[in-house]
Amino acid sequence: MIVVFDLDGTICFDGKKIEKSLIGAIKDLENHGYTIVFASARPIRDMMPLLKQDFFENFFIGGNGAIVKENETLKVLKSIDHESFECIKSVINRWDLDFVIDDSWDYSMRNRNDALSKINDKIDALHLAKNIPLDKIKSPVKTILLNLPSSQYENILSEIQKLPIEIVRHRGSLSLDITAKGIDKYTAFKRFFNPKEAVVFGNDENDRALLMQAKNAIIVGENPQLRDLTGLFIPENIKTIRKTIASLKEKAWEN
Repeated sequence: MIVVFDLDGTICFDGKKIEKSLIGAIKDLENHGYTIVFASARPIRDMMPLLKQDFFENFFIGGNGAIVKENETLKVLKSIDHESFECIKSVINRWDLDFVIDDSWDYSMRNRNDALSKINDKIDALHLAKNIPLDKIKSPVKTILLNLPSSQYENILSEIQKLPIEIVRHRGSLSLDITAKGIDKYTAFKRFFNPKEAVVFGNDENDRALLMQAKNAIIVGENPQLRDLTGLFIPENIKTIRKTIASLKEKAWEN
């Protein structure tokens, strides 16, 4: 069986670490022969601080499906096309927006209100990359438009929705996640694994497609955006999550 874990809001709740009891439960699954995959909105670079010590050799899906790590090899599955990216940069400049744009490894970031976006301490925490000028980004795997002015949010959204891209809107957030057309965690996962053999843990809209196509979906927390899904809903509670992970060793999950 394959078990897929989203990170932030699913098994990581402070943006900095995964509780040792959850690491132990996941490791126990692995020791029982389960294949463990991690799928995150974070780029591979920013998955490393959470996973490098215990799960470095595992398969990573990063950037909401735009990039993967298999063994020690990074592969960009699809970056935002040149014309769309030029339009996104025009929107950034015209509206004077904050942003994080990930290249295959380096990134470009401007964030003048981290009290609102709460993202700075998740970006390149291990100092593995460089914050480069926006015009030096060559392979934009993912763009986040940060701290959008609430009065202009719908206008900005309407403008970028005209582009051939994927947009994820997060509940209660004034940010937008952007990847190339046809890119999400599900499309990335199915290139390497069979979703019908997977149990998927997720908590947010960017997990939707993979949760829908999985053999079993486990939804962590009470995100109203996901209430229409079929699956097991569990609270955002370390003890409950750990017990649910441990329960996967029971034969009932294999039927």
